[in-house]
Amino acid sequence: MDAIVVERLVKRYGNVEAVAGVSFTVPRGTIFGLLGRNGAGKTTTLECCIGLSKLTSGSIRVLGLDPGDKAQLARLRPRIGVQLQATSLPDKAAVGELLELYAAYYDIAPRTEEMIRRVGLEGKADRQIAQMSGGEQQRLALALALQHDPEVLFLDEPTAGMDAFGRRILWAEVEALRAAGKTIVLTTHYIEEAERLCDRICVVQRGKIVASDTPANLVTQYGGAARVCISAEGFAPDGALGSLGTWTRTNGEWLLVTPGEPGLALAEVVTQANAMQARITSLDMHRPELEDAFIAITGEKIGESG
Repeated sequence: MDAIVVERLVKRYGNVEAVAGVSFTVPRGTIFGLLGRNGAGKTTTLECCIGLSKLTSGSIRVLGLDPGDKAQLARLRPRIGVQLQATSLPDKAAVGELLELYAAYYDIAPRTEEMIRRVGLEGKADRQIAQMSGGEQQRLALALALQHDPEVLFLDEPTAGMDAFGRRILWAEVEALRAAGKTIVLTTHYIEEAERLCDRICVVQRGKIVASDTPANLVTQYGGAARVCISAEGFAPDGALGSLGTWTRTNGEWLLVTPGEPGLALAEVVTQANAMQARITSLDMHRPELEDAFIAITGEKIGESG
């Protein structure tokens, strides 16, 4: 049985349709990503999945339960963990106190030291929330979401505002959770995060899913061809170089569009350029990435506002 099944989800706020008929399934033990710009409808979808927002129409089942039904949501809550994009924590409370309080909510023994270590907050059990950076508070929010060992974890833009150290810790923890058989739903507008973590990605635009597949398949289908660029006096793509792909020349620079592995093409180009005793002034290679696929699918860059 899939961990999550969403069918024709619609969520309206007055005349605004924030989510417009979204459907997807999340197999158990996988990381599922909703990738899109801010305002695309990712957070609204997640809020419906955790019972924080009531859907307008459609259906959602998380671990076989309906989060829109109060009785079923009460049964579901101990089995899921949630880290929201903005978590409000009391300024005067200390890290250790909050972990103990949340453990009491779930009627479990606190795992304070373990959770502090897992999210990289060693030595900060007595640190008050007001004394912590935004990234540290996000890591604490993750610890609070994980302490009761949930089956399904919902992460809404989990690394927003985090530094590189915090992102590495969170990514490693998410990967460890998948290895332990947990199911994770991740919303993000960070291409690198989605490409590294997600087993499957749904690209969300204006409340709709416009593409869905594994990161590798999205790149293969939409990312375009690889490219090699070379500027070199005395160079011309003669002989065997012509079989590498399509060559064009603009302002003295040769561009190769190749369906094959660009690293191998680059090596061949350099070998032949050296054989021609050409003087290379610039050399570049581009391998298609998830960002290329996202732009091709949506017509937008992930960082654009709207």
